[in-house]
Amino acid sequence: MTLAEDAPPPWRRLIARLDPRAYLTLHIVIGLAVCLLTGLIFAVLLDSLREHDVLVTRDQAVANWFHGNGTAFGDRIFVIISAIGSPAAMAVLFAAAVLYLWRAKQRTLLVAWVLSYIGGTVLDGMIKDIVRRPRPEFAAKFLHYSSWSFPSGHSMGSLIGFAMLAYTVIRVWKIESLTARVAIWIGAVVMIILVGYSRIYLGVHYLSDVAAGYTLGVLWLAVCFTGLQMVNRRAELRRAPST
Repeated sequence: MTLAEDAPPPWRRLIARLDPRAYLTLHIVIGLAVCLLTGLIFAVLLDSLREHDVLVTRDQAVANWFHGNGTAFGDRIFVIISAIGSPAAMAVLFAAAVLYLWRAKQRTLLVAWVLSYIGGTVLDGMIKDIVRRPRPEFAAKFLHYSSWSFPSGHSMGSLIGFAMLAYTVIRVWKIESLTARVAIWIGAVVMIILVGYSRIYLGVHYLSDVAAGYTLGVLWLAVCFTGLQMVNRRAELRRAPST
């Protein structure tokens, strides 16, 4: 699970020239940069919510617009899309991925799935319980249980699930074609966006809830992959013969 394996051939040759310790440092720096950036974005969203500033006003305006412009056909379509990104659907995807990777003896990817899924689920639940933002007033039409609104668990879960799925398909099936790789990632991104959009369209989340879910999803994936890369590279350095 390295940049050298996933980069286009010219980049692989360039990365291969790096000293192993320098390569590990590069991974850590990139991972920390992503964590800091997403952490800052999430802090801004949370501060705006607590201060009830212009973001909250815009959230309500967006919710009102979708409520006033929705259609019965749109409701049916986005209920289905929302179900595809639901916690239940992501749990099924997680279980299938873990079973497949266990049989394929892909232990590192299996650990990545476990950490990303379980950690993401716990993080979403903890922040929901800390912030305790009520759902939009229109949520009762499609939401038949009680839960807090910030962040969007569907958005966070679908980002983690579909990103992990795209990465796993490319890695396990050893897809070398750049076109195929781009197509797989585009498909994952489209599904992630559609799930988030469906939550706003159906009136069960505010726009900032979805943005916060995406931000936390990226942050947690960066934490998981940076940690795993550190473990993998340090193991390789220990196994390498001393010069």
